[in-house]
Amino acid sequence: MDPRVSLSLRESRGRPVTAEALGAELGLPPKRLAAQIDRMAEAGFLVERNPMLGYRLVGVPESLIAEEVACGLGTARVGRRVRCVEEAASTNDLAWQAAATGPQAADGLVVLAEHQSAGRGRRGARWLAPAHTSILCSTLVWVPQAASQAAALTRAAAVAAAEAIEDHCHLAAGIKWPNDLVVEDRKVAGILVESRPGAGVTGPVVIGIGVNCSQESADFPDEIRAQVASLAAFDEAVDRTLLARVLLRTLDRVLAELGSPQGADSVRRRAAARCRTLGRRIVVSDGHTSYSGEVIDLDPDYGLVLRLRDGAVRRFPAMTTHVAGGGVGGGA
Repeated sequence: MDPRVSLSLRESRGRPVTAEALGAELGLPPKRLAAQIDRMAEAGFLVERNPMLGYRLVGVPESLIAEEVACGLGTARVGRRVRCVEEAASTNDLAWQAAATGPQAADGLVVLAEHQSAGRGRRGARWLAPAHTSILCSTLVWVPQAASQAAALTRAAAVAAAEAIEDHCHLAAGIKWPNDLVVEDRKVAGILVESRPGAGVTGPVVIGIGVNCSQESADFPDEIRAQVASLAAFDEAVDRTLLARVLLRTLDRVLAELGSPQGADSVRRRAAARCRTLGRRIVVSDGHTSYSGEVIDLDPDYGLVLRLRDGAVRRFPAMTTHVAGGGVGGGA
């Protein structure tokens, strides 16, 4: 199956495309195009054929297809290799296994799973999602080793995911500091960045991104149902394949921006502009003590700056601070 054909029909969002227009777009003569439509049917796509209107995509396979996700991405780094699996304990774990092959073979690898049996979130939380309802994605990259790198990458991934959701779904996506994405104050996505020390100047980092795409309210546990949602609750036309492609392209662009001071500053400003935690009174914990205050800023290392009840201003690092109350969203 030529993934260009299926992607073009996906992009039409259920509208018919004439055979002439589709063939001209892809450089395929009528017989070859018809053969590719037959192969799509064999792969699980449902395509209506009308002599006058042409082809209309009315059904897609449940699972993501690596060839579709990777086809013509045009990225410099992210998505050099794309691997799709039906089930994994965690996509981050599969990415870490690939890290053993080294940066030449594995830098830019993206792993996507339909279901995670032991998906994890920040601070040991579990990521729960029925199969075929989410984008469960881990990207492996080698970056300069620095203490603040995980926080910077968490911020960059949050910005990328928010911009991708806005681009594909036309939804105003905000960031609940430090690693959740919210739409109308309900969590729709989460970020988990994991790093391990290496022997050289650079070391491997796995950027895990989970996006709730098509879950129904009943799919979420009772205790968090009011605080989480899928994108389908706001936009019924979410196509996981197209959103995954937008996400990888956006992540690639945002990671490249971190390579220059001007680009990194732009990412910082965009994260602050989307941060729904700014201006709110919250309770945070550093693992030993809880503090209450108003969030007045994000520092350059993505730490939270609070004005405490006694008027003192204190910084709380992103990687060691937990929002204990007064925030928005929830786990999924």
